[in-house]
Amino acid sequence: FAVPAERYITVHTGNGKFDSRTYDYWQDTVDFLNKFLHPEDIKIVQVGSSEDKNIQNVICLNGKTSIAQTAYVIKNSLCHVGIDSFPIHLASHYGKKIVALYSNAPAQNSAPYWSNGPDVALLESDKNGDRPTYSKSEIPKTINTIFPDVITSSTCGLLNIKFDYNYKMIFLGKQYKQTIIEYVPDTLTSLPEMNPLVVRMDLHFSEENLLPVFKNNKFIIVTDR
Repeated sequence: FAVPAERYITVHTGNGKFDSRTYDYWQDTVDFLNKFLHPEDIKIVQVGSSEDKNIQNVICLNGKTSIAQTAYVIKNSLCHVGIDSFPIHLASHYGKKIVALYSNAPAQNSAPYWSNGPDVALLESDKNGDRPTYSKSEIPKTINTIFPDVITSSTCGLLNIKFDYNYKMIFLGKQYKQTIIEYVPDTLTSLPEMNPLVVRMDLHFSEENLLPVFKNNKFIIVTDR
């Protein structure tokens, strides 16, 4: 299979059928990874089925490869990053470096079988002292307690790339993955539909400019008047 990159890592997100293994911050993770991989001329290739959610800013092969072709793509990668699923074990068979995310089941149950310890980073979710659920769905979903910076630093470590980042993520709220647009109504405009829209009337109070926005949006008004 012709991959349009000579040096690349593979990423597998899954198709979402197991919600407990569906990581909500893949886009943040690959965007973070690209900051460190791009200077090294390393691309990110997404592998998976046509049912998998496509990530932006990657070479997306979802639904474009057979199992054999997927194996070939993984075999020629520098590292594989993904959830606890079949591609993890393909990567292990080929002796690839692996960053694996575990949530509803512990890593000891399905760790990459053929891999050597130094070649893998097994990232388990924070269950707050509870035992693994082994459930198709979790409330709360623990896999989201694995932060994008941890996945990125683990990948860079396996690739011997300096992780030059002086901050640490300590908390991600429920609305972290939700894009929120704030609008300051200092000009008369007709905005396209953007929900939710936060109108900052505390920064510029104009009822006249606010009226056209009512036509397309549901929104929250922040005001001191």
